[in-house]
Amino acid sequence: MTNNNKKTKKARREQDTLSGKPEHLLSRVEVFKKMCRMLEMTRRRFLEEDWRHYSRLIPQQQFIHLMMVRHSLPCNLAKIMRVTGMTSAGASIFVDKMVKMGVLERHEDVADRRNIVISFTPRAQKSTEHIDDRLNHYILNFFDGCSEEELKSLEESSRLVCRVLDSRYEEETF
Repeated sequence: MTNNNKKTKKARREQDTLSGKPEHLLSRVEVFKKMCRMLEMTRRRFLEEDWRHYSRLIPQQQFIHLMMVRHSLPCNLAKIMRVTGMTSAGASIFVDKMVKMGVLERHEDVADRRNIVISFTPRAQKSTEHIDDRLNHYILNFFDGCSEEELKSLEESSRLVCRVLDSRYEEETF
């Protein structure tokens, strides 16, 4: 998608007000916003707790960016920019700092020597696997009181939200 198309779509979204729309559309938006806020608060609390464990090593904002990109690694700088919303300079500085700290490493792409691939160091990979394992336990405990039917419904809803977000993410950069 070209920059002009992105700007046109963004301008159209900003002009389209929801006032006067049917009430059921607004209630759908509100429940989705509430869900997003609650998930974000829960995710941030979890990440902040893990960050405290690693606080001597990585500044909090960089830790959050690292957690954002962990599922995209190995990747290149452009992917890190897309995932985090950082500028080219910001992403480059972030990667430089993480390389110096021994968290990330750079190497040439065997298929394209002009492309630099960024990945976790083995030590950092092990640490993020530990964080993911803790998150998995946290989520399982979080939904412990749900029936099997509720869990299936949550899973299907989650798959639908991810499918919609994935398709939007491919169309445009947030």
